Amino acid sequence: MEAEFLPTETSLEAPFVTVDPSVPSKYGATQRGELGTFPTMTLIFLVGAGREEDLLEALSTGRESAEELWPRVRRIYEYYLVEDWKHFDKAGRSAFSDWRTASTVHERATVAHKAVAIVAAAITAKTDDSTRRYLQRFHAKHVSALKHSTYTDFVQADVASGLVPGLQRSVFELIDRFMGHYDAWQMGTLRRMIPPARLPLLEDLTLHRDEFDVLRDLYQQGFETVCKTLRLAVAAQNTVKRQDPNDFGVDLPVGANIKANPNSLKAYDKLANAARLAFIRQVPGWEGYADHLNNRTRNAIGHATARHDLRSGRIFSDKEPGGVQYIDLVADVFGVFDALCTSLQVLRAVRVATH
Repeated sequence: MEAEFLPTETSLEAPFVTVDPSVPSKYGATQRGELGTFPTMTLIFLVGAGREEDLLEALSTGRESAEELWPRVRRIYEYYLVEDWKHFDKAGRSAFSDWRTASTVHERATVAHKAVAIVAAAITAKTDDSTRRYLQRFHAKHVSALKHSTYTDFVQADVASGLVPGLQRSVFELIDRFMGHYDAWQMGTLRRMIPPARLPLLEDLTLHRDEFDVLRDLYQQGFETVCKTLRLAVAAQNTVKRQDPNDFGVDLPVGANIKANPNSLKAYDKLANAARLAFIRQVPGWEGYADHLNNRTRNAIGHATARHDLRSGRIFSDKEPGGVQYIDLVADVFGVFDALCTSLQVLRAVRVATH
């Protein structure tokens, strides 16, 4: 709830109340108009001139999509997973006025995943384009790799084994859980849209919310689930580079901290997540996607001693005695959601390739 009286010449002495725990504020503020007092003014000042409309629109459309559109899209995808095509089309027509009945495996997969992508884009599109670049370049590599039988055999095996369908369900169910807690991480939009030069301003502000346990679980589950899908991207990359999805070459990625590259995708899956991400980060255009999976955040919040201090707005643990800002965790959860939605589109491309 927010009641706000903006200062004017006639209201400087008027009482005012500003309450919006979703917006970073200044705990010890003593003067009205000071950064961190009026929520809307704080948001506009932080992003700077020229981006205020984008921020306010992103927050508005994000909330509308999470609360109103997602429940209808969820039903579409649930029917897609169980192959109930009668109710699939009924749910589609209910959600989208331009819905067209699909009749093939490829068409149904395309419209189901497009529906999810519409919701995801409404939440993330104005904040960062690294996932879009990752998906575009993956698709290009995927199409090129499909010219090689080694890759098509790999794709068919991953689908036939149930790995890809299982990941589709896992990713979708986790996206649904993120949506159920949208309020807890929506302000991640803010940090992603603040110009780098203005980020230090957040150090004096505190996000007075306390959903640490929820955010920690979402982040860790999302991180682990996204990492399970990385084999599909590196398989396409390996095929394009060396005509074999299992051939990782001999050059070690920076930051992998391994003595030798894995000799197969099965071995790749056994690497630590940081090492697996190093193989993604070395591909031009994919580094931004890998950056959404911040290992420092995961280490800080995953430690048993991690706790959120609401007054300071920082998360402390034995791993991070100086603390990390709560707003940083919120933004990193937002980033994992972005990566998670992108991974679902990767799974779609692999799934339909078998048909």
